[in-house]
Amino acid sequence: VIAHLEGGGSPEDDYVVRKVRRINEGCRAMNANIGAQAARWLDAGKTVGLVGGDHSTPYGLIRALGDRHGEFGILHIDAHCDLRDAYEGFEFSHASIMFNVLRDVPSVKKIAQVAVRDFSGTEAALAASCGRIATFDDLSLAAAMFRGETWDALCRRIVDALPQEVYVSFDIDGLTFENCPHTGTPVSGGLTFNQAVWLLDTLVRSGRRIIGFDVVEVAPAPEAKVDAITGARMLWKLCNLTLKSNGR
Repeated sequence: VIAHLEGGGSPEDDYVVRKVRRINEGCRAMNANIGAQAARWLDAGKTVGLVGGDHSTPYGLIRALGDRHGEFGILHIDAHCDLRDAYEGFEFSHASIMFNVLRDVPSVKKIAQVAVRDFSGTEAALAASCGRIATFDDLSLAAAMFRGETWDALCRRIVDALPQEVYVSFDIDGLTFENCPHTGTPVSGGLTFNQAVWLLDTLVRSGRRIIGFDVVEVAPAPEAKVDAITGARMLWKLCNLTLKSNGR
């Protein structure tokens, strides 16, 4: 579908309409499946982490958490805001995950978006007008450090925007390009691996509890393993910090 549109096709073409409808149906089935599996483990007293896949995959897990928690926040590390409404007709596009969460999961009281640096005017307007979003864009974070503010102080400011219970949504393209050169939508800039780990550690040291997480958009290539190494190490860090935040 994307290739058809990029080749000059119209979103109104019968081919596109039929394909998009089928994809949307498949995504609804996927979300229901992930949500049901997440609910089963949550009800068994487990903390659930999801490994993507693109960034649309955590939707079912976040909804399951929303059904079981009165209020929680999301620490969203990403190059993109993911606030598009049915991007290119795909209701559950990877570019729409946070838009869908804001619409469908009222238990999410705040989303702290960190390292975002590639977004549309519509997304920027929504982020600015929505009281449930705190934006810490990549350029503003860099500017603060250029003026002498420490990364530790910035991390504490980010964490202060979040409630006591926090879901971590970690898109690998939130990191610098050399950490994820084969991810689908890399963007110049971003956090170093250690900056991201320090932010997550600051979250845990604040006494907040991680109630779930995802690591998404990891795309290893046969000729270069750096994406896989980065993703695996971040997954390991998140597992350990999640346990630590839950007193284990």
